Amino acid sequence: MTDSTAVNPTQALSGAAQMSSTGDAMLKRWRALRARIDHLNASQPWGNDEPGRNFNKNYLEGDNPPCTSVLEGGESMVIAVSKLGEQIREGVQGVVDVDDLTAQWFKK
Repeated sequence: MTDSTAVNPTQALSGAAQMSSTGDAMLKRWRALRARIDHLNASQPWGNDEPGRNFNKNYLEGDNPPCTSVLEGGESMVIAVSKLGEQIREGVQGVVDVDDLTAQWFKK
């Protein structure tokens, strides 16, 4: 255990801004990649014959298809990461606000 924990708001907010920028770039890339994958799947690269239709049925359709599950799981993860910077910023701002209020209540 430590006796105290200190947060440098300037550094923490700078890190949050970097995380937001990175998260936004990651989300933009993910969406482009997802659009490409959706486009490729729509063109049925596995074929439209009986084996191709069976592959499509098992890969993209039905309950919990693997392709859709992976893409939706990836999307939810990327969206969560893209929100981290803002959540960090809000947390740091909350700590600063509480510190400021505490300083007003209990003069040094």
